[in-house]
Amino acid sequence: MPDAANETGGSERNARGGLTSVPDDQTADDDYRVVIGEECFDWRELRDPGSLRDALGTLAESLQPLADGRTAAFVDAAYDSECLPSTKLIDALYSPGGGLSHDDRIRLQKLLDKCRVVQPAESDLPLPVRVADGPEREPSWGVAHALARAADGRAMSVLLTPYVSQPDWPSGWLTVTRLMEEGYDEVRAHVLRYPEDAPGFWRGLYTHERVPAERFFTFAQDAFPRLLFAASLRLNHFKGSYAEVLPWLVRLLGALDDHFARTLAECGGDQNQVMRRFKALDLEISPESPNTKKNASAWEQRNVGHEGATYRCEWHGKRLWDRDRVHFSLPIPEHDDRVLVGIFAGHLGT
Repeated sequence: MPDAANETGGSERNARGGLTSVPDDQTADDDYRVVIGEECFDWRELRDPGSLRDALGTLAESLQPLADGRTAAFVDAAYDSECLPSTKLIDALYSPGGGLSHDDRIRLQKLLDKCRVVQPAESDLPLPVRVADGPEREPSWGVAHALARAADGRAMSVLLTPYVSQPDWPSGWLTVTRLMEEGYDEVRAHVLRYPEDAPGFWRGLYTHERVPAERFFTFAQDAFPRLLFAASLRLNHFKGSYAEVLPWLVRLLGALDDHFARTLAECGGDQNQVMRRFKALDLEISPESPNTKKNASAWEQRNVGHEGATYRCEWHGKRLWDRDRVHFSLPIPEHDDRVLVGIFAGHLGT
């Protein structure tokens, strides 16, 4: 069976927006957060070559952003699972006559080689589970492993590609009921069906684990892929405490990531319409007032440097009427219309 990828130390953003060294013990075995369910490797019902090819393409597309040597894992039992009639996954991957084309084999080999391979523990024994009013079913080892880690308080997601029909759980955060020896318990975990749903997992991680301030930017790129973050950002510049600000900050950044550039375009730049749409999301955002624009000193405070250029963060979101502002730019064409989040502040001059 192939060896797991070696882990090395790395770097991550700290709470001040810079880079800080990551100790080796933070990049060790327990750092993965996405577990690939063995169900993703079950292609036995895909009878025609076109369906199999589409499924393999979907799996590769789902794994591509996760296969970084650290984020995703699968249990070693997956290699012995039957992926095609009378064919185990390890044979399909490493035998020319295993039923997969050469290109598909090589592509999956490379992706899986960048995922961790873990051996289940006794706590990972698959026991019946259900979601909502659905039927009880025995999960795969991978699903059981993810749920066991989630039960210990770690934010976990299970990859179940769209062609996986059972379990038929939807993408997103779910409450899973497990039948344990001592009775039922409930575990909050995430299911990842489509790559575009991944930011929802990383955003939920912030509040699920109560991510400390010094690790806030560690997950920002994954949670808010359409935003840019200035290196000068300081979380301690809010007036409210980090615990008070965090849930609102994640909601605001998520809404900016999902909606701001698109809403501006749909509203033809009508600022009032944009404000009303965010108000419907229970978020207050607005451009700077005419008085602020006339105040040269105050207007200068909104200028933020990023990658050798200066951008004006002329919009802001506010947590309360008198405190805690996030200042951000209009979409920046040279950065693929991403929005720069430039300033965290209690309140800037006006």
